[in-house]
Amino acid sequence: MSNRYAKSYEIFEKAKQIIPGGVTKARVPHVPGRYPVYADKAEGAYVWDVDGNKYIDWMCGYGCILLGHRYKPVDNAAKAQIDKTFMTFLASPVQNTLAEMLIADIPSAEMVRFCKSGTDATSGAVRIARIYTGRDKIVRWGYHGWADWAVSNFHGFDVGVPQVVRDLTLTFEYNNIDSLQKVFDANKGQIACLIMMPFETELPKPGFLEKAKEICHKNGAVFIMDEVRSSYRMALGGAQEYYKVTPDVTALSKSMANGYSIGGIVGKKEIMEVITKGLFSATFFVSTLEMAAAIATINIIRNEPVIKHIWDIGEKLQKGLKGAVEGKGVNVKVVGAPPMPFVQFNLEDKEQNEKFKMEFYAEVAANGVYFHPNHHWFVSYSHTQEHVNRTVEVCEKALKKAISICC
Repeated sequence: MSNRYAKSYEIFEKAKQIIPGGVTKARVPHVPGRYPVYADKAEGAYVWDVDGNKYIDWMCGYGCILLGHRYKPVDNAAKAQIDKTFMTFLASPVQNTLAEMLIADIPSAEMVRFCKSGTDATSGAVRIARIYTGRDKIVRWGYHGWADWAVSNFHGFDVGVPQVVRDLTLTFEYNNIDSLQKVFDANKGQIACLIMMPFETELPKPGFLEKAKEICHKNGAVFIMDEVRSSYRMALGGAQEYYKVTPDVTALSKSMANGYSIGGIVGKKEIMEVITKGLFSATFFVSTLEMAAAIATINIIRNEPVIKHIWDIGEKLQKGLKGAVEGKGVNVKVVGAPPMPFVQFNLEDKEQNEKFKMEFYAEVAANGVYFHPNHHWFVSYSHTQEHVNRTVEVCEKALKKAISICC
């Protein structure tokens, strides 16, 4: 283990005795012994680990941080709400203000219900579709959180999921409209909805999202777009605005409050209204602390060039990374949408590929850049050209070292 992360691993060893796995699943040490585990503080586009190492942070709290860490106007709005109170049994008019903002910005939004997380939002959207259609089966694609239905056909994460849930949850191949059609054909009149991310690292082919929506409507199913990651990054109205495809229902969370825990479901009025027939309620759903933060965040996005900046920085990062990869003689590709870029390793030998990838990420972290090896990254309003330049420089150095060790 590197002395660079001594405190992180000392804490991690103790944590494993009191917390299963030591940390939540996605926060495991990506390169054991050679990657930070615990953060101490964050500011703007930087995060510091408990050993005092400083990183350019391209994970942004897994996409929750849109503007930057400790963004004062948002934090001040949250503090002002705390001073008034943020948790009572009664609802607050603050929810109406935020709901009206979502309805104004998001193409699919005619009505809104709030919750606390992405899993809340996607699970609520699926329940709405089941109530609306009276059907049980669903089709899903992408990552939708940790609920049983969301991981029922997610290899490696489906332990503990009852078979009946697996039987009701179907999937298909992204960007392959024929595979989606086959699922609907094999389950005529039984599918309540298709819930899907608009993209992950592979972007949608022209017409793919439109055809997916068309298949849903021809079969009486609800078309749900999971914009937990893409909302307020691709455009003010999310990926649906950017790709000009309006779903029936949308799940939101992450960046809408710059790190404060909030989620939402928005959609057509006739579909959303059925939620009152079922139960979608939790004690903390009415908390106004996060709503105040979301209002402040969205106002900044509306009034400043946040999305333009994120796209510009993302494009520059991708361009720089492509230049760093070029001519190295290894199958490494820069993929994803600019606001959520990623580097994909495609060496033929799987063991060599994994070793190469881990060497790359260990070297990147050792030089002060924080990425996730297995999931796309996130650009924030606080990232600058200087951060891009340094990141590209570090990545080029890391690629050369990985090549020297593994190839």
